[in-house]
Amino acid sequence: MPISTKSNACRPWDDEQVQRLKELIASGASAVRAAAALKRARSSVQVKARKIGMPFMASRDAKRLRDAKIAEAESRPMRARAAPVNLEPTQRS
Repeated sequence: MPISTKSNACRPWDDEQVQRLKELIASGASAVRAAAALKRARSSVQVKARKIGMPFMASRDAKRLRDAKIAEAESRPMRARAAPVNLEPTQRS
């Protein structure tokens, strides 16, 4: 079996990283994004998420949710622009 060249191979998870993983999962991050944020392999992040009882959303479901959010945002009217601010000094008598 080849030896991993990654520096975090078999590195134990500390409480701070587990907490960060929970936050990433709760925010809807993908396993790939969480792996990059934690500087760990995607498979390692997925396994840990399952072990703590918070598996990542299936990619099909994540895409469906993302598409629904985009559709909702596109259906809302755009906010009106604020009136331009006059930055010229005013003259006082």
